[in-house]
Amino acid sequence: MNEYIWLFPTLFMLHEMEEICGFGIWLKKNMPMLEKRFPNIAKEYSDYSNEGFAAAVFEEFILLFIICIISRCTDFYGLWLGGLIAFAFHMAVHIIQSAVIRKYIPALATSVLALPPSVWLIARSVKLIDLSTVRIVIFSAVGIFIVALNLKLAHILMDKTTKFIKRQL
Repeated sequence: MNEYIWLFPTLFMLHEMEEICGFGIWLKKNMPMLEKRFPNIAKEYSDYSNEGFAAAVFEEFILLFIICIISRCTDFYGLWLGGLIAFAFHMAVHIIQSAVIRKYIPALATSVLALPPSVWLIARSVKLIDLSTVRIVIFSAVGIFIVALNLKLAHILMDKTTKFIKRQL
């Protein structure tokens, strides 16, 4: 597992860099469409800033880094695997989002590129970790729950960072 554990944060950062670099521009260009077709999403990102988004990604990366360190130090990879499965699910959601709105979204290219190696990494890790199917399902559910919960925290952090930055200007 030692040769695989750091592939997860590498794939994560590759994916997140596409979002950091492109989401602000994409959002400005596509906000009228979002307001019309997806008003709840438009409202969620109405006060968006790249700085806030980058702070949210940084927080998520720190959490992932801690999970990797704990997994490596304890030789227990259940939570790491659950997080990786949640990440793969996250990328599949981005692909579906792009299909639903029938447009490129900043996250699509790296989702398409990183999903196959993530699935390969999951399959390889499942063999190496040797967890029962039930435990894999449990850790997947835990990983998805943690990601969903942390996404709320990341959005709060994004909002607070954006407000802080705007007060400084």
